[in-house]
Amino acid sequence: MIWHIVKKEIYHNLTTLRFALMILLLPLLMIANALIYGLAGGGWMAENNTHHQLAARSFNELKASAAQSLAELALVGPGRISKRPSPLIFCADGADEVIPKFVMMKSDIHSSRSGGNDAEPYAWRFPWTLEYPLPSESGNSMQRIKLDWVFIGILMSFFTILFTFDAIAGERARGTLSLIMSNQISRGQVLLAKYLGAFITLMVPLAIGILMNLLVILLSGSIPLAGGEWLRILGMVGLLALLVSSFIFLGLFFSSRVSNAITGLVWLLLTWVCLAFAFPSLLGTFVGNLNPIPSVDEVSLRKEAQLAQIEEEFREPHSTRLKKAPSAEDPETTRRWATYFLARIETQTQLADAQIDWQFRQVQLARDLTQFSPIACFQYAMEGLANTGVVSYMNFVKHARRYRQTFTDFIKTEDRTDSASLHIYPVKEGLSQKPVDVAAVPQFQEALSHESVLLPVGLLILFNALFFIIAQISFLKSEVK
Repeated sequence: MIWHIVKKEIYHNLTTLRFALMILLLPLLMIANALIYGLAGGGWMAENNTHHQLAARSFNELKASAAQSLAELALVGPGRISKRPSPLIFCADGADEVIPKFVMMKSDIHSSRSGGNDAEPYAWRFPWTLEYPLPSESGNSMQRIKLDWVFIGILMSFFTILFTFDAIAGERARGTLSLIMSNQISRGQVLLAKYLGAFITLMVPLAIGILMNLLVILLSGSIPLAGGEWLRILGMVGLLALLVSSFIFLGLFFSSRVSNAITGLVWLLLTWVCLAFAFPSLLGTFVGNLNPIPSVDEVSLRKEAQLAQIEEEFREPHSTRLKKAPSAEDPETTRRWATYFLARIETQTQLADAQIDWQFRQVQLARDLTQFSPIACFQYAMEGLANTGVVSYMNFVKHARRYRQTFTDFIKTEDRTDSASLHIYPVKEGLSQKPVDVAAVPQFQEALSHESVLLPVGLLILFNALFFIIAQISFLKSEVK
């Protein structure tokens, strides 16, 4: 009896105008997605070429520094580190055009003064520090339409509303619900049959669109997909199914609560707009006003004040701490310069890390508050699997900081192998003057992390269970006539 109702539901859905619209629109959008992200000027191929060019330039600079000496490499640092673009950006764009794609291992310009008028002339380079670029405010958002799978998933949740708003209320109005219930079938079985009929009707066109999307990408050869990417794509299809499923249960709940199908449609549309747009935007604004991030000017002023205090302590005209220039023959003076450099490095590092950590905490708080919506959970889980969006940049920064420590440890370890060195970091005169094999220098490696996916996926499953329970209870208590 259940499958009889399922087949009746599917047949009814196939004969509607809404299904004709969906079967035409979904494949068209999926093909457009493949063309935009695969072949357009702002697609993955262009971003990947830019990434490789920047990586090659940074490696050449690193090679030149290593060829001079370990001391030069220690001061200049590993250079610019760019984030590898995700080949799955067509699935979840994640606003990557406004998120920085690199961090800078920045070495300040040379200075030619020491301290005071009677100080020894000395030219030096301040050691490198990890700097985080500001996010782009414009990016290329006008050059590339945001037609990713996340947008299509949100569109699917809208189509789900159109297929479920009259699933029970319409049957009740036509008098066919009482006819169905006159058979040997429970209300739970009727609800399950309604769910399966809508789910199959919605997922078949979506599956066709996905297959066409992937076929265009494979035939064009614009985006290479390895085994790991295929597994993540399979996970994203599962996320699409969970999103569609949750809105089917929500539609069945409203359809069972109202006596008129149009009333159910109005309530569903209002709920969908709130979950998809209104509440996430309002909560994001609330979090931004609740705990505002210090402006760039405020951070710059604070940085300048603290660096000025260090300059006054070490290099004021009446100070004798840095009157002499460092040299391999004067370890004591060289250590005083090392103390000065390390004080500057620590100040710059603490301020730069604190600023971006503040931003990350605010973003995480906003994400946590907006995850009451299944649409927000779906978007965050998609971005996590695709390795795009803010969370992927947070993971990139975490690995950049680890690499900062790894690179520093390498310099100190390599310096200890030179008996002629004073082993005083990070003063050029206190480190080894021998060249370094560039192959021995540790390279930056960005590892994928899908920890951010666990919570939104768990919440999506929870939303399905919750909406199923309230739909079941509502249908059990509703009138058949």
